[in-house]
Amino acid sequence: GANVAIQSGKPADAAELLVLSGHFGALFTLMNRELAAYLVASTQEEFTKRQFWFNAASQFHAIHLAHGKMYVQNALESEGRMSLGNTFQLLMNLVVFFDRCRENQWEGAWVLMDNLNLLPKADSEMTVKVEAFFQLDNCVKQTFHHVVLAAMEALCHLFRSLRQDGAGVSIQQQNTIDQRLDELRTHARLLVTFSRLLNLPGLGDGDTYVRIAQLEKNMM
Repeated sequence: GANVAIQSGKPADAAELLVLSGHFGALFTLMNRELAAYLVASTQEEFTKRQFWFNAASQFHAIHLAHGKMYVQNALESEGRMSLGNTFQLLMNLVVFFDRCRENQWEGAWVLMDNLNLLPKADSEMTVKVEAFFQLDNCVKQTFHHVVLAAMEALCHLFRSLRQDGAGVSIQQQNTIDQRLDELRTHARLLVTFSRLLNLPGLGDGDTYVRIAQLEKNMM
């Protein structure tokens, strides 16, 4: 049933069947693939599909995962596929991250990205974060250049608005602002190094890396 539904291009029907049959590994694989595919939506049709899958995933989460319910995790664990659940949680957060970016909620977008712990926060974390990237699910790796670019855009917007706020403030306030600007610059510098080490030009398109590097230069 579910395979037929997937082949006939009706992933929503397939998802319903996989829930009923308790094939949670296959279900997560399907949901993760669809969430990743529409993470960066550009057409109205893509937005509609993205909304559909995000709603379906949220509903699934509310019914089967919330309030300390363990049976899905237990099923994934018995299949040796716990990483599917982690990927699912990450993708759900990334949908929210991209929504915040699209709505110009740069502070909220950056706070969320910071909490996801995907990006290095100091030079000493670089190796660990690069290794962690290579452990990510392929569906996340393939869209990761969009994630890094959006994170850099968020940093740039925060930097710009903070610098504008710095006009006509007291020396003490100026010191606080300068300190925060320095922090943002450091994050940007780490991000450029990180994307070079990930070989983003090879993963996505070369101009993503160029754009990330240019955005960082704007923060000098």
